[in-house]
Amino acid sequence: MELTVIIAGLLLAIGGLAALAGLIRCASAADGTDPARRPADPPTGGLPARRGPVVGSGARPGRRARTRIQMSPGRVLALSLAVGLGVIAVASVSLGKLVEDVTHGDGLALIDHPVARFVAAHRTPALTSAMGAVSAVAAPAAMAGIALAAGVLLAIARRSWAPVLELGVTVVGIVGLTVVFKATLGLPRPPAALAAAAADGYGFPSGHAATAAAVCGVAAWLATTRVRSRPARAGMWAVAAMLTVAVGISRVYLGVHWATDVIGGWIFGILWMAIVVGAWAAFGRLHASTNARATRDG
Repeated sequence: MELTVIIAGLLLAIGGLAALAGLIRCASAADGTDPARRPADPPTGGLPARRGPVVGSGARPGRRARTRIQMSPGRVLALSLAVGLGVIAVASVSLGKLVEDVTHGDGLALIDHPVARFVAAHRTPALTSAMGAVSAVAAPAAMAGIALAAGVLLAIARRSWAPVLELGVTVVGIVGLTVVFKATLGLPRPPAALAAAAADGYGFPSGHAATAAAVCGVAAWLATTRVRSRPARAGMWAVAAMLTVAVGISRVYLGVHWATDVIGGWIFGILWMAIVVGAWAAFGRLHASTNARATRDG
């Protein structure tokens, strides 16, 4: 019961923080300047987006029109790239420091054995079944199917195959990179005596945690770009964060990963998510700008 309360409290705290961060971000960005509001999709058959009022056409320029004048597409692209590069830089430095800790057995790696022993001493049959189910659903193969289904639903809603392609790149990339990273480091999993499930291969980083972070993050980004309600967008990010954390917790609970394996997986997944989202957004903006120039020149 004690461990169940700890896990539930941690999930609620993560979800609340993610929702709060989403609300703050939405509140600090004007409707027309939010770079994630309506990014341009690459040419995959989507319908043209609605355009706002044009200044100089006789319509009185409102707040939305003035905001768009202040934030040109070039500035939006630059802001998106700056944010993306900032996330990539922070995640890369954090991952490098964590790799150093786990290879030397110091720093954050000092929590691994105490956490593993605590979890092994407080397991319950019901919670073990629940964590086993979460872990099974979050297996890389299962996450690939979930990503495909989410991509198809988003493609139908947006009338564009771009979400399927983006989520496909996300899954293939994170699974492949995780396998290579595991083999390169060759770090072992916890001993079988502490495990409540079977697992083979190397431990760091957790493939389940990395795949969940990347897929849930990209799916949330794709879903929220077309949602107008700020609380709804914040709620989607909160759900994505809670699912990602639940997957990582399940791997530590089952004793098949050290805590630092999961933390490394989360960072690795966030890093790949930032690369995919940043590259896709930049490509979409550049494509939209090219089309706009061609239309204007023609």
